[in-house]
Amino acid sequence: MKRLYFGTSLLLLAGCATRFHSYWNVREMVVSPVPVIELTTADSKVLLTVEKRTMQKLFLAHVRITRAANVQAGLVLVDGDEPNAFAALINGRRAVAINLGMVKLIGADGDEFAALLGHETAHWAKGHVDSGRTRSSTIQGLGTLVGVGLGVAGVPAAGLISGLGADIIESSFSRDDEREADASGIDYMIAAGSDPWAAVRLHEKMLALPGGVRIPFLSSHPSGQERIENLKRLIEAKKLQSENGRAPSH
Repeated sequence: MKRLYFGTSLLLLAGCATRFHSYWNVREMVVSPVPVIELTTADSKVLLTVEKRTMQKLFLAHVRITRAANVQAGLVLVDGDEPNAFAALINGRRAVAINLGMVKLIGADGDEFAALLGHETAHWAKGHVDSGRTRSSTIQGLGTLVGVGLGVAGVPAAGLISGLGADIIESSFSRDDEREADASGIDYMIAAGSDPWAAVRLHEKMLALPGGVRIPFLSSHPSGQERIENLKRLIEAKKLQSENGRAPSH
């Protein structure tokens, strides 16, 4: 089985971020010549085996969501077992990162990927990350990482993570930011033709996991059950708005 692989070490802090040591460019995965992809560390330890068509669903959701949000951002996977995702500025370029724990949790559900991407993309669209940069300091002293890339069937990759430097930004989002990202994410999902109820399904999945509220993605957000109820109200309001064919009055 041919492999996609890349591994390095750094600390990334951005919104809901956590430590990771390996990461992969999703754009490179979807053009892989093999139907099954092994994500490995630099020392060839296999962290996840995933079908290429699952990555294609993820990437298609990303394209549709970013188009609906009118945002340009790359998409990467990072290691980590506890489901997590975050918006990050990497080497001066916008990106959304999803860890392997979240990929395992979602499986091959394209609508749940869209729900996750809608929320994180909204952090870019609504200026939350940029605002966070004014409240935080650029992480210094990482230096330039040399030889960064993702190997696809032995061919070095270019793209988002190739030549990654030290421009990694720490930012934190308020609960108001998180609620706005949820609301905008639902809008992007509907515009992209995704099922908005997938956002509810995804959060119910996370809450059902052992220690659900301690999952990194949930820990910096409004409480899980509160968030689920808020999402339900948002979706119902959007449904009513659509049925009435007009914007709700304020």
